[in-house]
Amino acid sequence: AESSYRNASRRYRALIETAGIPIVVLDHKFVIRQWNAAAESLFGYRREDIIGQNFIDQFIAQNMQDELAWKFTRVIESGTTRENLEIEVLDFKGKALTMLWNLNHLNELDAESEHGQLLLIGQNISEIRQTQNQLHYLAHFDPLTSTANRRLFEDRCDQAIQSALRHQHQVALIAIDIDHFKRINDTLGHDAGDALLVTLSDRLKSCVRKEDTIARLGGDEFAILLANVTGREGAEIAARNLLDKMIQPISIRGSELVITSSIGITLCPSDGNQYPDLLKNADMAMYRAKNAGRNNIQFYSAEMNEEMQRQLVIEQDLRNALQNAQFRLYYQPIIDMETTEIVALEALLRWDHPQKGMLKPGYFLQVAEQTGQLLEIGAWAISRVCIEGKEIQARTASNIQIALNLSNREYNHPGLVSLVKDITEKNDFAPRNLIFEMSEMTITNNFDSSFSTLNQLNDLGISLTIDSFGTGLSSLRQLKQIPVDTIKIDRTFVNGIPEDENDMAITETLLAVANQLDLKTFATGVENEQQEAFLKIHGCRYAQGYLYAAPMPLDKLSRLFDSIKAGALLGKAEQIYLPFEQKTDT
Repeated sequence: AESSYRNASRRYRALIETAGIPIVVLDHKFVIRQWNAAAESLFGYRREDIIGQNFIDQFIAQNMQDELAWKFTRVIESGTTRENLEIEVLDFKGKALTMLWNLNHLNELDAESEHGQLLLIGQNISEIRQTQNQLHYLAHFDPLTSTANRRLFEDRCDQAIQSALRHQHQVALIAIDIDHFKRINDTLGHDAGDALLVTLSDRLKSCVRKEDTIARLGGDEFAILLANVTGREGAEIAARNLLDKMIQPISIRGSELVITSSIGITLCPSDGNQYPDLLKNADMAMYRAKNAGRNNIQFYSAEMNEEMQRQLVIEQDLRNALQNAQFRLYYQPIIDMETTEIVALEALLRWDHPQKGMLKPGYFLQVAEQTGQLLEIGAWAISRVCIEGKEIQARTASNIQIALNLSNREYNHPGLVSLVKDITEKNDFAPRNLIFEMSEMTITNNFDSSFSTLNQLNDLGISLTIDSFGTGLSSLRQLKQIPVDTIKIDRTFVNGIPEDENDMAITETLLAVANQLDLKTFATGVENEQQEAFLKIHGCRYAQGYLYAAPMPLDKLSRLFDSIKAGALLGKAEQIYLPFEQKTDT
């Protein structure tokens, strides 16, 4: 029997020693009694140095020692034959290894102790856990900014909402959008844009508490959950702090940038108690902040939801309008004030809505731009100008020019020049008979790109006009560099003549600047003879307004030309008031 026991003991020790995984035997006081070669290789401790050491003191972080000692004791005292335990173990160099231990209580192996021994069979799962942690991180966090992603943010919001409803406190959800972020990507590159987002996210983190959550929802859009706030006042204080922090200068690639942001806030439960509703509310408030001039804070209100519903209806109606050819072009003459002759026409977009009647761009243009439908509408307008322009030219027996206003989105579209070229060639309409009007802000927002676009349009033969001159604060140096033919004095200045001295002074100055730069000038919104006289005295040659004629559709434009052929004059005592067109703003 003794010989058999010795043989079994030798086989047992040989099995432990030759095993390819770490095996450790502890006594009931957690002192190491056996230590195989695999354990020596993995943890870096030689057998002779580690035997007799306390396993928990040697390998386990202090904050986990009591918990592990309790678990070891429970296995030994309960006589449990097997239990699995995952815990981090520190190797010889202090590196943490994630080990999955299989615990076995072996009573018969320790003849000197009534408690038996503890057999630990380990597996190094550090790489597995690292991979799982990375997958978990990617599933819940934004890899660029290390903020929460949409999935985690929604989960945190749902928990906060339930807590607020249960304990009757308030939660705030803040939506943040970086103003003009695309311009930074376009000018400095996407790497600089990424660096900027990282810096801004770090600033956001410094402004909130540990219990709050910051998320990057995509692009330059961030959201913040304030898990417990003292109503509107507390949310506004936090938002003001965010706004002040964001506007501090940032150095990116040698350039010092001042970044502004638009912030929208909604509160739970007063504005809603469901995450999708609250996120939608915060977004609506944020877009209201953008429309209010950016770099400001707006709280959600029920009126915003009504406005959103109105915009959704307009968006759907716009799709039907495009499909069912409901858009029309109206034309308003541009007059030579010296001769009262029509020198050009401005094409104005109208929507012949089946229920609401004839609608002006102010009703639908902003929605069309936000939804991307404006590009399709703009392409239709250019094409229609070419088609109807040929008919107008045939009727007047002259190559009368037609002006068309380009929105910021249309002007900055990379395919604008090729689109215009294709449309004019397809319709056999000479580009020299087109005038494109662009606002100062549209041109100066990205001057280098604008310079290229304007030159390409000029090369096609298109005449170029700065619309609403005097409202965009463009520099005279830039004005001298671009191939612009004409400037258009904005109606906001003309309307104040002759009552408002400031408007008169501004108009006089703008006309003087244009004359010095040898640019043609025309004024819009001319409604009375006093305005006409003031403009002529100060060097303005061309005008447009109800003093001469209101905007009109193509068929009624033909009647106007027929009346002019019959001897009628536009302006002064011969002013033509068309009974089919009411006097309203263009």
